[in-house]
Amino acid sequence: MSHSPKKMRILLLSDGLPGHLSQSRGLVKWLEDRYSVEASEVKIGLRYKPLARLILPYMARFRRLAPLVMKFYRGVPDNLHATDLIVSAGGSTSFLNVALAQHWEIPNIFLGSKRRLRSNDFTAHLTLEPTGEPRNIVMMVPPTMIEPQDLEHKGEELRRSLGLAPDEKLNMLAIGGDGAGYRYDGQSVQQIAELMMQEHQRTGKRWLLTTSRRTGSELEHELRQSIPAEILADSVWWSASPRKVMAAYIGASDVLFVTADSMSMISEAIASAKPTMVVQPETAQPEQRYHQALQRYDHNGLCHVIKLGKPSVPSPAGSSSVTQAREAVVDQLARRLGF
Repeated sequence: MSHSPKKMRILLLSDGLPGHLSQSRGLVKWLEDRYSVEASEVKIGLRYKPLARLILPYMARFRRLAPLVMKFYRGVPDNLHATDLIVSAGGSTSFLNVALAQHWEIPNIFLGSKRRLRSNDFTAHLTLEPTGEPRNIVMMVPPTMIEPQDLEHKGEELRRSLGLAPDEKLNMLAIGGDGAGYRYDGQSVQQIAELMMQEHQRTGKRWLLTTSRRTGSELEHELRQSIPAEILADSVWWSASPRKVMAAYIGASDVLFVTADSMSMISEAIASAKPTMVVQPETAQPEQRYHQALQRYDHNGLCHVIKLGKPSVPSPAGSSSVTQAREAVVDQLARRLGF
């Protein structure tokens, strides 16, 4: 006899940053594989930030101070009696996450660095690197909203709109910008162009290329001057004409290349279960934890990290690795939450 999945009503706290919200939504998507989920989102804002970040880590340790912690926020929900779980990502949401969980006695999950909060302030604290604390659950891959079947459908629609032959093979390149210890100078631009031309000559594949908000018009201009138009099947230059094409490009492509500066783009590519190449400049100096996360992805066969100027043949990423990673997280959460 089959049983209907248990109902789970989830409150997502959002600081308005897309990268943070996408992680929370991605985790809810993972939970939907096992539970009947009803999710609501609330956008909140932290007041008096310098003072709040100084004293809230200490105030959050005392349940009786939870109402005072809430006063540091805009958009605080009034009634959580019908809520089973609180989820958020991003440091500015963490204090409210804890205060609401304490005040309403609701389990809570936080994704990312917990700042100066304690591990036991959360029912589960999800990170990419182990913290060594009892409530910590280590994720092999961060949650995303990516579903391979949806990507394929969007990829097929893109191919039809571009008039591409169904059997034409394509590569994708998603470019971020300076940040996270990565910087793209003139040499990096030339090496990106060389990589694209070499891959085109080696495989005959044309490219789907998209830049992002962080790329900037100056870097885009250099790239457009260096990359031959004939090897591009389609392109999006964000500063000139922004279009959200990441999902469609992933679905339409056979091999994915992503610059190493954007963990969110890397996560989306890995979640597709397609061969993924993470490209970094020769002069990259990422933070140690960021570098370790990329190396772990590489070690576990989820992607292949390469340096510009040293092209390498892509190694395939198996969909089973991604599926097993998300199921392992949900298993641990089920035990921790008692659902």
